[in-house]
Amino acid sequence: MLVDLGGALLMILAFANAPVSVVQPVSAVGLVVLLIFSHFYLKERLQWHEWLAACVAFLGVLGLGASAEPSHLDHPDISAWRVLGTFSGLVALLGLECWWRHTHASHNGLGSHSGAAHHHHHHQPAAPPGSSAAAAAAAAAAAADSVLCGLEAGACFGFSAAACRTGFILAAKLSVVWVPLGLAASVVLTSSGFLLQTRGLKAGNTVIVCVAAATSSMITGVAAGMLALDEKLPSGHGMKLVRLTSWLFILLGVSCLAGGTEALAATARAFAACLPPWAWRLLPRPVAVTVHKLQKQRTQQQHQQGMGSEEDEEGLEDMV
Repeated sequence: MLVDLGGALLMILAFANAPVSVVQPVSAVGLVVLLIFSHFYLKERLQWHEWLAACVAFLGVLGLGASAEPSHLDHPDISAWRVLGTFSGLVALLGLECWWRHTHASHNGLGSHSGAAHHHHHHQPAAPPGSSAAAAAAAAAAAADSVLCGLEAGACFGFSAAACRTGFILAAKLSVVWVPLGLAASVVLTSSGFLLQTRGLKAGNTVIVCVAAATSSMITGVAAGMLALDEKLPSGHGMKLVRLTSWLFILLGVSCLAGGTEALAATARAFAACLPPWAWRLLPRPVAVTVHKLQKQRTQQQHQQGMGSEEDEEGLEDMV
């Protein structure tokens, strides 16, 4: 707990002196430190893809450092009320989305379905076709809800980081009272993120929910920093490419460390299941085809598992 508290104080110090779009991605690379610690101190054996993911994430951190410019450490030269209004608007949009989706889910009875789906998930891995169509539909709805909860939780974590930075910016422009207000808003957003993540973990796959939260946290933190706090990309075109590539490396490395290659494929399938029809038309054709193949393979595996479970039940009945 003392180490955790020390880490929180260091994060506050970092947000007081550096942009959210740099600090938030770098903070996710703590998994790399944990990986090295577990290997050399706890003597845990690591897979090759875990070492590869750690190297990719570390390269991303080096890229962020190489693309940083001294001017990025200064507070943005924009109106304090614009910063406050834009950030408050982003948080309000997230709050409205969470309120609408969870109210809509409760109205449709998804809560009871998710409980049934969770029970079904533990005692019967896949729903056979025909008589179990309703259970399969409930399980799919619960899985989609858990992924969205993970994304919402990550968005809360990302906005929490931006709230801390916003407090220090407003303190420099208006009054020092904005520092505790920013920290209080950060605590509220972090607590909300934990509540949403807990809801997602109740009926969903733990690894998928955590990967969704980690991914959303990084993307939301970067977006909030650039939209609300007027954080800039590097001035040179080459450094801009380095910055974008570094974000991508950290995102891929941390996601792979959090769940492994199988979890990344499962997360991609879960994300695809949540996409509305119009979003599919915006995806590049190769990406859409690849995700469709992954979904088709998963459906075939579930069908085969369901048929196997049905045959086992029939055989047991014949023996009885």
